[in-house]
Amino acid sequence: MFTLLKLIKPFLLPPTLIAIGMAASFLLLFSKKQKLGKTLLLLTLVIYYLLSIEPVAYLLAKSIQGKIDIEKFEVETENVEAIVVLAGGVQKKDGYRPYHELGEASWRRLWHGIELYKRFNGKIPILYSGGSGDPFDPVSVETELAKNYAVSMGIPEDKFWIETSSRNTYESGVEIKRILDDSFPGVGRHKVILVTSALHMPRSMRVMKKVGLNPIPSPADFTIGSLSLDPLSFLPSISSFATSTFSIHEWIGIGGYWLLGRI
Repeated sequence: MFTLLKLIKPFLLPPTLIAIGMAASFLLLFSKKQKLGKTLLLLTLVIYYLLSIEPVAYLLAKSIQGKIDIEKFEVETENVEAIVVLAGGVQKKDGYRPYHELGEASWRRLWHGIELYKRFNGKIPILYSGGSGDPFDPVSVETELAKNYAVSMGIPEDKFWIETSSRNTYESGVEIKRILDDSFPGVGRHKVILVTSALHMPRSMRVMKKVGLNPIPSPADFTIGSLSLDPLSFLPSISSFATSTFSIHEWIGIGGYWLLGRI
């Protein structure tokens, strides 16, 4: 099931759908259905344009990021058992990359987790969760790499816990609860501070509650701030297309998890 879902997901996202739309358009243009081909080509280009401009990307991201409730964060941190940081990806040593590197989202999540650890004077351990999300490459180096960075920044090894077997957000939730059940036996719903990217936070919060945790959101890696329009905002850009794609990815994730009963 895990591998099947990973193979299906790209066909639900804009890059693949637009590529299919373009390919189908050109095939139709060189057939007897040129009118249909022109219509499909125009529709594909319009969708690509809309997803690639800042106002649309902003609205898509806001539809998810705007759901985060962090106003009560400062007054709800008593009796917290762990600062949970969800893994966000890694680039492995390969070819022209001479060493492993944490991805941009992972860096921001890790750094925010370390900031929280220091804010609470080292009393709350960090639990970094995430194995390999690639069904064709099951070996993950991210958690150990994150731990090495954290230790080099002054975090004691016994205060940086890792979980390496989960392959997705739901499995992270299950494994986090298992670790906390073992570390804090007899506790009902473990209270944790949850750190992940802002776009990923709404789905992650619902997963953590579903598996029996009491998460407090503390997002990092914000995708959007405020919308400030100018003429360049209506020109297609790689960053806006990426933001739109990530937002749609999260909505698909939320819908898929709902169908599977994981949220």
